[in-house]
Amino acid sequence: MHEAALNRIEQRWNEASDKWDIKALARIYSSDALFFGLLPRLYIGRSEIEEYFGSYQITLKRVRLTLVDQKTRPLSETAFAAQGFGDIINYYHDGSVVKNRVRTSFVIENGAGDWQISLHHFSDLVK
Repeated sequence: MHEAALNRIEQRWNEASDKWDIKALARIYSSDALFFGLLPRLYIGRSEIEEYFGSYQITLKRVRLTLVDQKTRPLSETAFAAQGFGDIINYYHDGSVVKNRVRTSFVIENGAGDWQISLHHFSDLVK
């Protein structure tokens, strides 16, 4: 069940990021989600998460995320934690492409009939 939920979230994330649809990206998250992306600020709630994704609109054309080696643990009947890695491919408006692997941590909850991310944390790997 958790693997299927993660696959669905990854699919929704990639569909929204293919068009860099910041509203669709933000809807993958719960209304009160906590979000630590790769910028140095904590974003809280969908409007701030939309702000985070919007900050990339000028530079990014689209992004592809592949979740890798995810380990899950149930938190309740309607929530689970997942940690692992994410392979990110950034496609920039100038034609450049940058690949990056990040650490990922999520809390995912089943709310309003679909799985949503309520806690998101990405961090760069130490090189």
